[in-house]
Amino acid sequence: MKAATALMGALAVPGLLAGCAPDGRDTASASRASAQDDQALLEDIADTLLPDTAASPGAKSAGVGATMALLLADCRTPDVQQRVTAGLRAFRATCRAAGGSFESLPRADRERLLRETDAAARPAGDAHWYSTVRELALTSYFTSEVGMTRATRYVPIPGRYQGCVPLAPGQPAWG
Repeated sequence: MKAATALMGALAVPGLLAGCAPDGRDTASASRASAQDDQALLEDIADTLLPDTAASPGAKSAGVGATMALLLADCRTPDVQQRVTAGLRAFRATCRAAGGSFESLPRADRERLLRETDAAARPAGDAHWYSTVRELALTSYFTSEVGMTRATRYVPIPGRYQGCVPLAPGQPAWG
């Protein structure tokens, strides 16, 4: 019985102490809050890149923020994750200098900031945080149900291969 109690105590103590930082803050809660803030910013960036239109809902309507955060956390290397996190932190500072948080800025200012960030990211290629975010936004949106069924024409089982199909003006491409 004593061995079982000691074993239970040994298993419980690390779990209890894992969320405690030396200064008394709960690092797990802070980390979750930071991750939620990053997810919201990722979704706002994606929605600025892929807004609602008359033909289809935008990225925020498709709920791409959670998918972007999941793909970043589970499918990217730690150095890419750190680069994106640091880039989002710097981008928040740029937004504050422009007049507030990204989501509170007028659409024209958000688009301008993203164009400027994109122009800075082009020479660096994949080494820039924004390249990863843009790719995650496009991937998350066009693989979502909304992106597949409303932004593109989804054909679950095509009848035959047609290599060259003319599109009418305004007609969505096939997904």
